[in-house]
Amino acid sequence: MLYWIASAWIMGFIGSTHCIGMCGPLALSLPIQSQTIVGRMFNALVYNLGRITTYALYGSLLGITHQLLVPFVFQNQLSLIMGGVMILLSVYYLFFNNRLVSLGGTNRFYQAVSSRLGKLYQHSSTRNMYLIGVLNGLLPCGLVYLALATAFASASFTKSVLFMTFFGFGTLPAMWGILFFANYITPVIRQSLRKFVPFIYAITGVLLILRGLGDHNPLHQFMPSIYCSTSM
Repeated sequence: MLYWIASAWIMGFIGSTHCIGMCGPLALSLPIQSQTIVGRMFNALVYNLGRITTYALYGSLLGITHQLLVPFVFQNQLSLIMGGVMILLSVYYLFFNNRLVSLGGTNRFYQAVSSRLGKLYQHSSTRNMYLIGVLNGLLPCGLVYLALATAFASASFTKSVLFMTFFGFGTLPAMWGILFFANYITPVIRQSLRKFVPFIYAITGVLLILRGLGDHNPLHQFMPSIYCSTSM
């Protein structure tokens, strides 16, 4: 379990370079009126806790769906499939400049979320900061999709919730700090940080494939405790 939590945090922490590139402008435009460092830190924390709340809810929904739809005997096969998809996505993002496939139905949903966000941005309050974070967690994000795929392959409701929660906490340092180092994070830097995304996808894909191989994993004989813990 500890390995699973640590993996989630590390994915969020390393992947937060993507968050700075993609979500940085949204975080920088938060309606924070406080001029004190403590006030800005508090508001930024409330906003990020809103994001993490949404990720935890994602994890609970995935855990319930998994238990209802996927028998235990197919866990290894599911992990192999997810790993293969992650590697294919890494190749896609690497050669197609991180462009997402647009879906009409989801676009209408995201437009509704964006509209609600616009209204919340008009008034500064602790409640609005939290709700902005909650809605921000609903916006399309390749890194979140990656975390969701990994959590779904966990084969456990508890692990799914914990994975998404600690993934969110892994992104916290970067998304919290961006409000205080905004002047140093130029659009050029944000664009450069996005280049890390395909490699994060590829590494996660390989780990999922190794997990799916189980006893046939070539690393199993060297690190049996780690791979046994991931399949619990």
